Amino acid sequence: MNFWKALLRLLLWKRVGVPAVLLAVVVSAATFTLIPVRYVSSTIMMVSPPVNGGVVNRNVASPAGGGNPLLIQTEGLSTAVATLVLALSVEETRAELGAPQDGSTDLVVNDGASSPRLIGMSGPFVYVEVDSTSAKQAVDVVARVRERLIDELDARQRELGAPTATYVVLMDIVPPTPPEAGYTSKIMGAAMALVLTLFLALSIAYGLRKRRRNKAARAAAEAAAEPPAVPERKPEPVVNGAKPIARNGSGEEDDMPTDSFPAVVLEEGANGESATRERTG
Repeated sequence: MNFWKALLRLLLWKRVGVPAVLLAVVVSAATFTLIPVRYVSSTIMMVSPPVNGGVVNRNVASPAGGGNPLLIQTEGLSTAVATLVLALSVEETRAELGAPQDGSTDLVVNDGASSPRLIGMSGPFVYVEVDSTSAKQAVDVVARVRERLIDELDARQRELGAPTATYVVLMDIVPPTPPEAGYTSKIMGAAMALVLTLFLALSIAYGLRKRRRNKAARAAAEAAAEPPAVPERKPEPVVNGAKPIARNGSGEEDDMPTDSFPAVVLEEGANGESATRERTG
């Protein structure tokens, strides 16, 4: 909690908050520019049964008789939809159609569960959606997937030996839509860049400030632990060859001379004349 409070205080501090916000805005704008626009194209198809209900002759032994095995199943047309969805889930097939794994084009084929327009509706729908960084690629892949679904459905019915008159077909409910530019990925990327850059900038500022405070605290503690320094006594300056004046502990001049000086003594002779001689005291 203290960490987040510290970040908030740094954000409100102009010396840190303003540069951090400006840096985050610049990075966010650059991210928004670099992320490509995504284009989405889709189509909705429905598996439609034949008019005869999938049965042309009750006599299964007749060469021209029999029915469509896809329609004989309990689930009815849902079996055909599930077969198509599974056939388009193979990675090799998706790569052939122009939507390889980890590529710039994403392909979605399902029963309409991911389509907002089919919410609450039940039926043998096949929903195709292509999301790509190229508008032309999105349209081309939708067209190729649509043709592949039609061919796949016919091939499955031929393999099952269904009479041609009982074939189920795919009909367009919503034809392939023109590519629509989507900015969701750009906006989300820019928002994430803004938040992450601002967080990193404030975290770095918090770390530097805490490091500076810790360093100052250590220096103060070390200074408090050391004994006070005793100032050194500077030697007295020598003026004209004179010796420095001795001082006692109180800083006053010492009255007692440290050296002996010659003394001049006046003596009177016997004849009344005076004479001088030096005497060392």
